[in-house]
Amino acid sequence: MANEKTIFTETFIAGEDLRLYQYHGVKMNGNRTVDRIDADTDIPVGVLLNEPNDTQEALVMIVGRCPVVIGEAITAGMIVSFDGNAEAEPRALADTDNYPAGTCTIGGAAGVVGEMIVGVAPVTTA
Repeated sequence: MANEKTIFTETFIAGEDLRLYQYHGVKMNGNRTVDRIDADTDIPVGVLLNEPNDTQEALVMIVGRCPVVIGEAITAGMIVSFDGNAEAEPRALADTDNYPAGTCTIGGAAGVVGEMIVGVAPVTTA
């Protein structure tokens, strides 16, 4: 069973209806505004912990352990990124077209709720 251990959460404003995206990856979409990740090349800011409607407060796990919806089979210990549906997917170390968001701690098949340690690192480009 997935657990939550908060180290750092932040409250943003939902830039769209996120009521169906609890435990999915989110990205910045303006000043203090988040949307769900809708491309695997989006830069994640964290995992959405609540179910806000458009313009409501969105609570996002930036660092800590939390549930996450799995989009592609993943096992504990794998690096996690997010697919175009904002669901967790495994990320190979050599992968350069998506961004790591943390480490899987409870894996599973697509469509189930697993668990991850969120540790989104700042992204830099050359």
